[in-house]
Amino acid sequence: METVLIVLIIVFSQKAGELKFSKSNIPWGGILVGLTWGLAHALTKGNLNAGILSFFSGLLYGVVYLLVKKNIRIAYPLIACMFIL
Repeated sequence: METVLIVLIIVFSQKAGELKFSKSNIPWGGILVGLTWGLAHALTKGNLNAGILSFFSGLLYGVVYLLVKKNIRIAYPLIACMFIL
């Protein structure tokens, strides 16, 4: 279920970033997921390393979304597998 939320945040924040800044090659969705997820993990777990790892994981999910050309049918299973592993 968490993967669905991650993918939805990536999709909608990617679209918002593209509309706001007119640059589609930057992973806006991954940046937002990375910042929110990384900050939440760093503050709730009290471990900066967990926050940094979560930030880069979120950023990687956003890059994957761009690499599959924003095809959610391909991106969702890939991100789900990456999240589980």
